[in-house]
Amino acid sequence: MITLKIVLIAIALVSTAILALSIRIVLVKDGKFPETHVSKNPEMKKKGILCVKTMDRIEQAQTELKNKYKNVTVSR
Repeated sequence: MITLKIVLIAIALVSTAILALSIRIVLVKDGKFPETHVSKNPEMKKKGILCVKTMDRIEQAQTELKNKYKNVTVSR
């Protein structure tokens, strides 16, 4: 019986949390979830911070270019 009470209390708390988080989305016209991606954040753009995946892709491309021409010798 105690387990049932705990489960019901947990369900009530989770439901309340979901309702509280969705109030702005439901009540505001054109309400949306806030954009949390780094590439969409103007403050991050000002500081030159990119998404980790994008930064990794750039670093890999630069490393690939360096390694491609690492052993090239110019003959005269």
